[in-house]
Amino acid sequence: MSLKKKLMLTMIGIAVLPIVLLGSFCYGYFKQVLLTDIQQSELQHNSQTIYVMDSFFQSLEKISDSLLMNPQLTEALERAYSGPTARVLNYRDKQNIEDVLYRNGYYLDNRIATIAVFPENSDMFYYCTKHTINPNYDVKEESWYEEVVENEGALTLIGVHRNLLVQPDSTGENRYCVTLGRSLHSPRSSRLLGVVLINVGVQDLRKLWPQRQEDPQERFYLLDSHSRVVYSDIEEEIGGMFFMPELGGGVTTARVDGALCDIMVSESSNPGWKGVKLIMRSKLNREIAAMPYISILLGLLLICLAVVMAHFLSKVITRPLQELYTKLCSFEAQKSGEDFRENQVGIKGLSNSYNSMIEEINNLTVRNYETQTRLRKTELLALQFQINPHFVYNTISSIKWMAEMQGSKRMVTALESLIKLLQFSSKNDRDMVPIRDEVLFIKDYLNLINLKYFDKIQADIKMGPDTEDCATLRFLLQPIVENSICHGFSEFKQPYQDAAISVDIRRDSGRIVYEVTDNGKGMTQEQIQRALESEHPVSSLSFNKIGLYNVQKRIQYTFGSQYGVRIDSKPGEYTRVLVEIPARAYKEGDNE
Repeated sequence: MSLKKKLMLTMIGIAVLPIVLLGSFCYGYFKQVLLTDIQQSELQHNSQTIYVMDSFFQSLEKISDSLLMNPQLTEALERAYSGPTARVLNYRDKQNIEDVLYRNGYYLDNRIATIAVFPENSDMFYYCTKHTINPNYDVKEESWYEEVVENEGALTLIGVHRNLLVQPDSTGENRYCVTLGRSLHSPRSSRLLGVVLINVGVQDLRKLWPQRQEDPQERFYLLDSHSRVVYSDIEEEIGGMFFMPELGGGVTTARVDGALCDIMVSESSNPGWKGVKLIMRSKLNREIAAMPYISILLGLLLICLAVVMAHFLSKVITRPLQELYTKLCSFEAQKSGEDFRENQVGIKGLSNSYNSMIEEINNLTVRNYETQTRLRKTELLALQFQINPHFVYNTISSIKWMAEMQGSKRMVTALESLIKLLQFSSKNDRDMVPIRDEVLFIKDYLNLINLKYFDKIQADIKMGPDTEDCATLRFLLQPIVENSICHGFSEFKQPYQDAAISVDIRRDSGRIVYEVTDNGKGMTQEQIQRALESEHPVSSLSFNKIGLYNVQKRIQYTFGSQYGVRIDSKPGEYTRVLVEIPARAYKEGDNE
């Protein structure tokens, strides 16, 4: 099997296993998170339902407060009826009390089934209702009557029970109701005057939640403090005991009729009362049913992406290895004289070819290192130092002494310039010099040249004060100035008449810029190109035989290819040579 296939299969295996494991974990985790979110949402909705019920019971408590604090009611209950007018007074009070009941409660909330007041000292009771009253009803026979009296005016919420105060319905059974009971006492003597009862039919409780929709997979129960069903979506369950009497608040899970259900329990502000919501797990699972398919689809997409990436990466990785292997095999075939056959790259073959190449490179390195070192050093020395004036230095000094003896000042000046020039040239251990030394060299060079041309060449050299101490290559300017003299002015009508050269040295954005301009015959683009590409100087009259090409090469060898020489010229008018090198302060160590 080829390296490419092995690499691709390895990458696929490495990618697929984490994808499967991570996908399984993420599926389980997010499924649980989503299920928990749905459960908490249902619990919150259930809590809102109970909050509505609590608010309703609080409103009934306020109605009972208004009745207990009504002076007309307390006065009537405190009155003792006797004498011939007793019947008339009793009837009048009955009318007044029932009017109070209507005005203070019954008309305020249509969910109230009955409001009744039972005096302690009379068998007559007062009421307002939308049902037919049972005249034989005796509240003292109710099991919860004593609890209402013992609470001494505090609210007593009585759980679901049969409403015996009204006549049975068409089925012959009394309706179920919930009762709010309070005992009423005399404000003067605290004597028990009677009890006030507010009955709410359980079917009227549904008016509290008009937005509820019946769902066969969802049930709602309202339980009293004894775990009896006050309200249920299934009417037959009302009044019976709830099948799970021990329930705490929050979310639990249990099996109901063989089906797994999530049970949300919300506590009421009324002690012991609860709202219970049962939702079949199958319903919740339907809400997250799309998640497995999404997870599988996403996993398949990631696996496909992993396969594509593995194929691409294996191709990218093995392509240069294949090329390298091909070249190595070709090299070995040429070396051994055997026919070359291109094969798929393999680890063993590549390793063998690589070891063979390394061995050959080591042998070549050993043989070539000293040769290359000497060649580079010789090349630089050939570029920088093509004159060696030491052998004539002493002779020229003697000629200068003779000229001084004869009083030839011009000759003495010329010889001094020549001596300085030769001294500068003889320092062949220095590659770098300060710019001020290079400028002095050019001035001495121009002094000598003007001996030949009778001072007809006008030279203007400007050096910025911030450039004097910067480092530069030796003999950088001389070949350029010499090219202007020997080439640029060669076709003047009067030799070198009005010939002018300007040298401007300045700093610009971290660089040293040399600008050498002459008013000579100029250069064509072909000549410019030849001057920068030819290893030979432009003129055969060159002082040291160093051309512009060699200046360019020296600069790039030393400073890099981003520096060098540029030529701008217009035939018949001018030639401008621009040289750029980095701006660096000169240090004696630059030549080490």
